[in-house]
Amino acid sequence: MATQKRAEVTRRALLHAAAEVFTRRGYAETKLSEVLTQARVTKGALYFHYTSKEELARAVIEEGTKRFTAVCTPYLASPTPAFEAMIGISFVTVDAALHDPVMGATFRLITEMGDYRSSETDTFATWITTYQLLARRAIDEGDLREDTDPDAVGQLLVELFAGARLLATATDTPATLPTRTAKAWDLLLPVLVTTPKIDYFRQFVTRRLPTVRLP
Repeated sequence: MATQKRAEVTRRALLHAAAEVFTRRGYAETKLSEVLTQARVTKGALYFHYTSKEELARAVIEEGTKRFTAVCTPYLASPTPAFEAMIGISFVTVDAALHDPVMGATFRLITEMGDYRSSETDTFATWITTYQLLARRAIDEGDLREDTDPDAVGQLLVELFAGARLLATATDTPATLPTRTAKAWDLLLPVLVTTPKIDYFRQFVTRRLPTVRLP
């Protein structure tokens, strides 16, 4: 049991260190030697858990996707109205990406590695499905317009927010993501909801901003 516990501690140290280096350097420029230094483990310990840089990056994506699911689950399982949940998830995932190295690295890795699919998880499909499920509920609850295509909305939101993260990474401005997210919702609301509800949801978006911690 002690050996298993040490192995798990080492694995987590490697994941955390790799996430920080991947976030800082990107996949192509990351060197395993830097990950080893950051994690303070031996090369043998690294290759005991992961046989290559790609396998280590896939492990970060797997863990990041699990954490994404964990932060979204309260919104899916609670009585929170679905459209409010859609807005809430967009901000809580920004917060997580800014302050959780594994989630932050996941967002970067899946846009840099080309084939982002791992053996167990299709990360983008998970995000799209989450938004599509909530969009269907929001239509039933009367917050999204009746003629809205929930599948198209789910796809659009992921494309929009993933694109915002990509641009923030490329321009080294991740701290602007909360305000970029708020601006995106401000532009989307007149298209997605009926006129009487626009002001309410704009205020709802504004109230989400103070809850997002800046780096």
